[in-house]
Amino acid sequence: MVFSASTYDNFVAEKSSAQSRLFAPYSGSRDDFDLIIIGSGMGGGILADDIAERVGKQKRILVLEAGSYLYPTHIYNLCRFPNANVAKNFACKTFHQDGNEHSENYIHEQPQLNFGGRSIWWSGLIPQIQPWELEFFPERVRKDLQDGKLEKAGVIMNESSSMGTVAKKMVEKFQNSPLARDFIIKQTPRALHQPYLSSAGTLKEEFFTEPTGVFNTVELLINQVGLTPGSNPDGPGLHVLLNKFVEGVDPIGDGALKYRVRTTDTVDAATTTQQRSFRAKNVVLCGGSIESPKLLRRSPDVYNSLPAAAQSLVGVGLTDHPTTSELNAFVSHMGDLPIARHDHAKLVLYSRGRRGPDNETLYPFNVEINVNHEYWHLRENDPTEPHAHDVTGDSRIDFKFSFGNPVYGGNRMDGDGYVANMQFRNLSWASHLAESRFPALAGWNKSIEQIWAVLNDVSFKIFSEFSLRGAPVRPENESWFGKDGKGFGMGTVHHAACSLRMPFRWAYNRAFEPNSVVDEDLQVRGAEGLYVCDMSVMPFSSAANPVRTLAALSLRLSERLEAKL
Repeated sequence: MVFSASTYDNFVAEKSSAQSRLFAPYSGSRDDFDLIIIGSGMGGGILADDIAERVGKQKRILVLEAGSYLYPTHIYNLCRFPNANVAKNFACKTFHQDGNEHSENYIHEQPQLNFGGRSIWWSGLIPQIQPWELEFFPERVRKDLQDGKLEKAGVIMNESSSMGTVAKKMVEKFQNSPLARDFIIKQTPRALHQPYLSSAGTLKEEFFTEPTGVFNTVELLINQVGLTPGSNPDGPGLHVLLNKFVEGVDPIGDGALKYRVRTTDTVDAATTTQQRSFRAKNVVLCGGSIESPKLLRRSPDVYNSLPAAAQSLVGVGLTDHPTTSELNAFVSHMGDLPIARHDHAKLVLYSRGRRGPDNETLYPFNVEINVNHEYWHLRENDPTEPHAHDVTGDSRIDFKFSFGNPVYGGNRMDGDGYVANMQFRNLSWASHLAESRFPALAGWNKSIEQIWAVLNDVSFKIFSEFSLRGAPVRPENESWFGKDGKGFGMGTVHHAACSLRMPFRWAYNRAFEPNSVVDEDLQVRGAEGLYVCDMSVMPFSSAANPVRTLAALSLRLSERLEAKL
């Protein structure tokens, strides 16, 4: 059995004219490469670009992507439809779940498979993982991330400097508030090219309002490959093949070439000539937390050669970070600072990870605050829409809490085919969080009511920094956490991690486990030359959006592969 167009419902497989004109797919006669990267998303795309910069003049590198080239720009530049609504039209049913989204065991939405992976659908937020969260990472990995890799990841991803004067002043006011004792308050870092700003966030010449793009890996790879006709296909450099679904990876022991990668053309899968294999010294799985575990299991000669302890962890422990629903309110001032309807800001309160008297982490979460949030979406570029330039009325703030989450072993994918069965404990069940997740995360032994009390206390402090024409600010309809359905949302595939994890710990006060699927260098245990570089390797689902951490891990792996190629 091989992959067919009907294997994944809603999968887009096409070879468009735009795709053929923009870059040349690999057309060489050789099937041997120094490195094959499977997947072109955040992990694979950043890795491919960086390793090509390092060794592309001497080594042959191939990127294999199951999906098609869909758009010439980031999805956020397309229209005013919310990102999530558009993404649902391209979500592929790559796993099966019993029940429905109201069941206790359910993960929301499905992955997108296309050139660039989810990077093209992603909101562009790159907050930085904090030291208290990195305590769940092995020491050597933690040190490398803190010693420059996270900062370099920000540079690679076009980290923005500022969203303007009002946002800067809001940060300064929060930094002088009681919240600063427990939180580091900053403007939320975004992957957004801002050519009109200097590195300090000040204007260079004149301000312009047209969308300037958000980072996605398609741009990196096309820039690396070049326009048609591209580079010598039988020579060194980066080569890309789209619409190639990887069936499996086989060890071959052919001298320096250790692995054969078997693919099926997703556009014309019914034609037997569309099955093609490639050989490589090193292979990196970058399909994501859902696809990479399935691929490893579809590679029986590799999977069966792994240590038994590593085998038992493949596809087990898929973990997402719990996030709350939003609290909303209307405001006019922050202290003596007017907040006009046309002002906008996106702020993050990073927990300092302070410990309490019983060694519990007092605040194991970050807070994400938006002010007039529609103005920071690049898709708000249609002047004919009434609210696109509506500068009347009061300003609106909303914020939510984002918790970290250590590995949860109760989640798993079963099966070694294409559409695995998913068992995923729904994070919206506060009882599960109170009884299992928060004790492991932070040493919290709190009832659900006590959890709401902590969140409402921080929320009150945030609201107290604002006023509405001289009156105190409170959430709309006085809907605090624990009331009117305000609680935790469903888990999603977007930040799911840990299904092929590196060395990890089950809880903040536990030692690291002796077994893992990949080692600290992301090499699969018992499979020399086979690596993983996607969200599945994470040992922890961080409170911060994890994409910056993945970018840093990609850059770290690139350094290590340079010495091996």
